[in-house]
Amino acid sequence: MVTAYDDQTGNGRGTRRRQESRRRLLAAARRLFVERGYHATRPQDIAREAEVGNGTFYLHFSDKREIFLAFADDACAELEQALVGPLSGGAPLPQRVLEALRAALRFEQSERKVIAAALMDLSIIDPGSGVPTVRPRDRLARTIAGSLEASMVAGEIRLDMPADLLAHALVGMVEQAAYHADRSGLDPEALAEMLTNFLVAGLTNPAA
Repeated sequence: MVTAYDDQTGNGRGTRRRQESRRRLLAAARRLFVERGYHATRPQDIAREAEVGNGTFYLHFSDKREIFLAFADDACAELEQALVGPLSGGAPLPQRVLEALRAALRFEQSERKVIAAALMDLSIIDPGSGVPTVRPRDRLARTIAGSLEASMVAGEIRLDMPADLLAHALVGMVEQAAYHADRSGLDPEALAEMLTNFLVAGLTNPAA
């Protein structure tokens, strides 16, 4: 006879197993998407890397696109978490920008190629899917736009450009600058300082 306690315990074990298999699948997807790219990674490759059956993959994700979006959301959430403190602190604008850039570059160094993979645009690499999604870079830009809007209200940043446009421009600029710096061997601290000077000069409210 199965008691309520036994049933609850069994359900708990099942939930933990499902959570663990999902975690392993996402960790495997992260490795393979970074190492091989989107097109060269198949669902069965992810399942094999995670050491689970193909059927387990489809218990959690309907296809490769879905697990890619889950991986990309997780990676962007990690970067957002690294940026929240510097962006929302009470320091002057130049110091906040510098600390945010330092945090972004530290993440890029420690998670080599993860953000580059996560920010890929599926409308280009997976055309014709017909599935409307919010791109991971849109989510990241929203976090930055929120900080920019707060700075606009405080009179620190100019008001003649939309915060969301500025945020998307900043994401692209920092992404490409970090890529170039890595290829050319530029010191990350020097890059952070140069970008800070450039950004503060362009963002600062002339009346401030």
